[in-house]
Amino acid sequence: MTEKISANLSAFPLSGDVTQAFRWWASLWSQWMGQFGFININLAKSSDPALERRIVENVAGYGRQLGRVTDVLDALLAHADRTSWTAAQEKAFQDFRELADAIAAEKGSWLAPTRENVGRFLEGLRRLKETDGVRYREIVDQLKTDLFP
Repeated sequence: MTEKISANLSAFPLSGDVTQAFRWWASLWSQWMGQFGFININLAKSSDPALERRIVENVAGYGRQLGRVTDVLDALLAHADRTSWTAAQEKAFQDFRELADAIAAEKGSWLAPTRENVGRFLEGLRRLKETDGVRYREIVDQLKTDLFP
């Protein structure tokens, strides 16, 4: 079930959703000037700003949208045959993997032990085995000690 976000644009600072204050300021000042002091508020260009705002507020924020795209791209690339890729394509793949790994690490220090998360962990462990055998062995030994005392 999606959560509806209030359309109250007159909230005081620190009283709620920060985007409310920015929309209020942006609409107030954009009527008279393009820039306010040293701070530029640049609302993303869109062919339908109202629709985009409703999607972000009522369906999924940009982070969740980007997360879903990253997850599906990661799943597709896990099954891709990269043997005929050019050096540039392989570099793009490696750059994506680094970004996806950094995002996953930043998301939090604890993940629920679901099948999906365990699968991601095991895939990360396989990649670590290929890139850093010593660190891989340390983690496997830690798992053996913690899971099978």
